[in-house]
Amino acid sequence: MGIEKRELKRQEVELVLEEYTKLGESFKSPPRIALKLMSQTPNGELIEAESVAASTAIQCYAPGIAFMKNRNDEKSIGIAGSTLDAGHHTTRLHVNYTFQMVGITRSVTHDIFHTTPFYNSEQQSQRYVEARNGNYLVPTDLSTEQNKFYENACDFSNKAYFEIQSELKSSVEKRVREMNPSGGWKVEKTKERLEDKIQKITQEVARYVLPIGQHTNYFHTISELQLLRLFRASKMQNFTNEARFAIANMVNEVTKIDSSILNELDQPINDFEESEIDIDNKEMFDQFLAGRLSRLISQPQTDLFTQKLVYDAKLLADGYDVGMFDPKTSKLRNTFLKFASKLSHAGDSQRQRHRRTASNVYDIGAEYKGDHDYMTPLVIRENVEIKAIYDQVMYKMFENVDRALEMNIPKEYATLLIPNAINIRVIEGGDLFDWIHRWKQRLCYLAQEEIFFVSLDQVKDLEKIMPEIKPMLMAPCGIRKAVGISPRCPEGSRWCGQPVYNWQLKEYEKHRLI
Repeated sequence: MGIEKRELKRQEVELVLEEYTKLGESFKSPPRIALKLMSQTPNGELIEAESVAASTAIQCYAPGIAFMKNRNDEKSIGIAGSTLDAGHHTTRLHVNYTFQMVGITRSVTHDIFHTTPFYNSEQQSQRYVEARNGNYLVPTDLSTEQNKFYENACDFSNKAYFEIQSELKSSVEKRVREMNPSGGWKVEKTKERLEDKIQKITQEVARYVLPIGQHTNYFHTISELQLLRLFRASKMQNFTNEARFAIANMVNEVTKIDSSILNELDQPINDFEESEIDIDNKEMFDQFLAGRLSRLISQPQTDLFTQKLVYDAKLLADGYDVGMFDPKTSKLRNTFLKFASKLSHAGDSQRQRHRRTASNVYDIGAEYKGDHDYMTPLVIRENVEIKAIYDQVMYKMFENVDRALEMNIPKEYATLLIPNAINIRVIEGGDLFDWIHRWKQRLCYLAQEEIFFVSLDQVKDLEKIMPEIKPMLMAPCGIRKAVGISPRCPEGSRWCGQPVYNWQLKEYEKHRLI
């Protein structure tokens, strides 16, 4: 790429960034994005992203050592541009950025920033942090009538969240007491921890009535390549104005320190036709599940080279997953499994953090077709009085979504009123090594309720057809016991209170009370 062509492309990119940045005026309180870490500053010297790409590309052909340095000569610029245009993008994986995302919706987090394997996030949890009243996205381009209705609908959800917490407190406390040995309540530190646990579980269950437009905060680390991808994809119809504004601000934050990123970006693709998203047949999907949360779709195939599963159990039990380096255990990567699952937006936000089991998830706004399809947590489902209140709240929340659409509130805003409880249907696949990693985490009694029961359905299917892997299809404490690792529970003081390591899979469900 010549210097003149690069400059023209840069000007075009800057116009798009200007367009996206102005979208912040569309929100009463737009997301705040701050760059907190960059990777390309050895010895305090900034090496521009474009130069990192050129230096690493040059190393591929250099007879000796290529120096990592700023390279602004025409040849280096040409190498950077030509490798970018040709799709040789590993050169863009050496630079990484960590952003602090503040006041961004859970909707756009789920639908855009957490849909691929190419990121790391540490997100404020609605399981452990009480939601703040009024902490949701409010658009500014609504009429007075639309705005009043929208804010009233959000306030209704936020108020219901605190009311549900109040109703749940005694039921949750009863179950926590049943789950934990009575002696622990006589020890002051343990008593304080369990009382705190009651509050956190109450919040966790109540969050199902919060709208998906509720704000969240997190640290988000991505490579330069993923930032280029986000910008390139940003005009796709599933990217909302909030997403575009956030992406522009991520770029703008980098530009303050390293303006060469503007030479790396390509204009967003915009020559596709907008169309109604084709959603899989929900009725057929649910018939296949037959009342379960998850079911195996594809039978794992064996061939001439992988007829027998062999693995080192201690390496699979290891918390660092070092089995990936073991030639024997890593053979598990040759066995592929695919499952169909149904879980709520709240549950799916937990599921998608396991990025090695790939899936395609439609954005929630596109998924919504007016059907009031939602998940009810266990402790609510088993309490007639609380369930009646919960169902009334769900009915009103979905009614508010439908009314917002009738009032011509744009769909990307109207669907932010959808509750966290809305059901999502997912087909996901991955290799057996990565599935075992996931199950090892999510069959723990501390795991979020839905992801626990989804995982339980999955391993029950697998143990029937692959009994040789059964010792690894347990909670982490059970696996640790099987291979002789002490202590049994790796969670320390966060222990669930139950001897799960002594149980078979068939016992897991009946003992899980919360």
